[in-house]
Amino acid sequence: MQKIYVLDSSVLLHDPNAILHFHENEVIIPYVVLEEVEGKKRSLENIGRAAREAIRHLDGLREKGQLSQGVLLPNGGKVRIELNHYSNDILPLKSDMALADNRILAVTLSLTREEERPVVLVTKDIAMRVKADALGILTEDYHNDKVVLPPIMEEIVTRSMDDDEVAVLYKNRYIPLQSPISPNRCVKAVLSDDSVLPLLTSPDGKRLVYQMGKGLAPWDIRPKNLEQSWALEMLNNPEIKLVNLMGPAGTGKTLLALASGLEQTIHAEIYVRMLCARPIVPFGKDIGFLPGEKDQKVRPYMQPIYDNLEFLLRARREKERERGAESVVDSAIDLLIKKRQLEIEVLTYIRGRSIPNQFIIIDEAQNLSAHEVKTIITRAGEGTKIVLCGDPDQIDHPYLDKESNGLAHLASRLNGQSFYGQVRLVRGERSELATRAAGLL
Repeated sequence: MQKIYVLDSSVLLHDPNAILHFHENEVIIPYVVLEEVEGKKRSLENIGRAAREAIRHLDGLREKGQLSQGVLLPNGGKVRIELNHYSNDILPLKSDMALADNRILAVTLSLTREEERPVVLVTKDIAMRVKADALGILTEDYHNDKVVLPPIMEEIVTRSMDDDEVAVLYKNRYIPLQSPISPNRCVKAVLSDDSVLPLLTSPDGKRLVYQMGKGLAPWDIRPKNLEQSWALEMLNNPEIKLVNLMGPAGTGKTLLALASGLEQTIHAEIYVRMLCARPIVPFGKDIGFLPGEKDQKVRPYMQPIYDNLEFLLRARREKERERGAESVVDSAIDLLIKKRQLEIEVLTYIRGRSIPNQFIIIDEAQNLSAHEVKTIITRAGEGTKIVLCGDPDQIDHPYLDKESNGLAHLASRLNGQSFYGQVRLVRGERSELATRAAGLL
């Protein structure tokens, strides 16, 4: 049976093309939803882009018929603008009908009582779904962009290696594979003495590669577990242009990425600059409303990156001091920025840019939508490497979850591509206290 789906603004702002993803059913957009979407169109953030795109899409459909009467969609469905079709007393407890959510609920409840077809309210707003359920309204999340990450053990290949293979591996730093494996796959090689080596499949899937034997320790940071070893292998492999590091706080995601970026930018000079960014302001607001100059506005949100950089630079200075040598890097982060070897930005300011020959780190990427991640990746110019760090289990965005965030989409859509690698770090290395607290609290 054909259904009626009522969309609220959170769905259109999350996916401007959402109306095309309900097959041969009827999609209804309450008039108040249009008002809410229109109110977001001037935002410079992704939410503003989504609002403008949704409005343009509806405007294009307007040329095919009157939206208030319904316009056929290419997929065989129909979209209609509902002009606040409700009774003022339909909601209980004399609810405030000036509130957009209440008007949307009233429209949906009116349609539910009048239509023989099932009427479903689709919203990304959890509280809205709870209120709808309390009113007896069928409701669901927007599922079109949801993906499910596979169990972590399915991402790791375990392989036994005899002594002859190990000898070849140590000599050549790789061994050929008789049967190809998907590119950039994490491989746990179990040796004859039951010790293990962290290996990666090559980008063409035809070899097992081992770089740790070269003393891989960017910026004097050495891996403390298998997952960190795989992460460093990917971070330092120039053929892997996009790296996805997932894991809870304290597992070393950001620190490893920064150490690798500093090494390849300042010492190896593979990249002209390391660019660090993170989503900082929730609900799509611009930082312009915050007091102070740009750097003053940004600093509190970027402090975790500054903390990691200060740790890395301090450790390097102490090591150089022990050797009795002059430090090979400037001691202050500000000097690195002044020399344009380091740039710390908010995501708002890197959209629209073409960024060549840079090592880009996007922290807290779990708070980005799939479209935002796509926008960032498509900014990469020739010679650029992008690293996204985040924890899909710790999402602060009101309309994203573990199955609909940008990191999950990368893992679902790009896994197996020669330019892409991903690692899920699971073991906390920040401190014993942090690790125990994360597991017990």
